[in-house]
Amino acid sequence: MTTLLLIYAGPNPGRISSWLDAHHVQGWTELTGAHGAGATGRREGTRAWPGESTVVMTVVPDDVLPGLADALKREQAALPVGERLHVAALQTAFFF
Repeated sequence: MTTLLLIYAGPNPGRISSWLDAHHVQGWTELTGAHGAGATGRREGTRAWPGESTVVMTVVPDDVLPGLADALKREQAALPVGERLHVAALQTAFFF
């Protein structure tokens, strides 16, 4: 099993659930209004640093990961200017 952590910044966070649904990911958790900083700048939901991110976590079987990862890379490359998607994959030792 692999845990995916997806961080999306943009006006349409529903994109993430649509992508996951299209690839038959059976469960995920979405956290909205995330603030932070990274290589592309700060996102703090203020006038000085506008914007917020949406964080989605899911656990997928290892056999699903390659196809899903390829699809997410394509989606990431096709995002409009100003939208961002970052994905981290974490090996999950156990899941119960």
